[in-house]
Amino acid sequence: MPIPAIASLVSAVAPKVLGAVGAAAGAAAPSSTLNKDDFLKLLVSQLKNQDPLNPLSNDQFIQQSTAFSSLEALQNIQKGVDNLGGSGSAQTLASTAGLLGRPVVASTATFQWSGQPVSLPYTIAAPVANAALEITDANGKTVGQMPLGARPAGQYNVAFAPSSPLPTGQYKYRIVSTDGGRSTPLSAIGGSVTGINMQNGQPVLQVGSVTINLADVTTIGTPTN
Repeated sequence: MPIPAIASLVSAVAPKVLGAVGAAAGAAAPSSTLNKDDFLKLLVSQLKNQDPLNPLSNDQFIQQSTAFSSLEALQNIQKGVDNLGGSGSAQTLASTAGLLGRPVVASTATFQWSGQPVSLPYTIAAPVANAALEITDANGKTVGQMPLGARPAGQYNVAFAPSSPLPTGQYKYRIVSTDGGRSTPLSAIGGSVTGINMQNGQPVLQVGSVTINLADVTTIGTPTN
């Protein structure tokens, strides 16, 4: 039985390759997609197994060679998109390098809970009669609150230890004012940036033992000596 024309295989595969080009940079190509080596093997096999009484015509050979070149071009485009995505992350990281050593203030920060008390920094810009530390999980649900009492303006660290067992993992915290019985968030998480990482394509600032998403930063100060 003669081997099917390779051009028909390319017709089926090309949409998958085009779909991969349009996908987010860095996404792995589907395992069912033919690569250049697979295409060349099929072409050689077709030439070896062609019917002597009905050989591959010049037009068919040119058509399949053109299809091979098209597939190669599509795969090269995908590689270019992948490289562009990596370059964009590097540029984003480089553009935020100037924040190293600078004090920042944010509305919330992330910390790792491992079962042991952890020191959480915060800053009070104006005196608060009743402040509290509020802890939320990955879904934004409040899982704990720790009263801090009256706090004059200044920088603080609180040793967080939940009153009830808390599963290990990542949590967010923020400082709120409970004056008048209402919980009002304060932009009070602050400290000097000691490192910068990329997570899911976004820069994340390391501030002591906690991390702060750049989008949550409300104030950037001048570098401290």
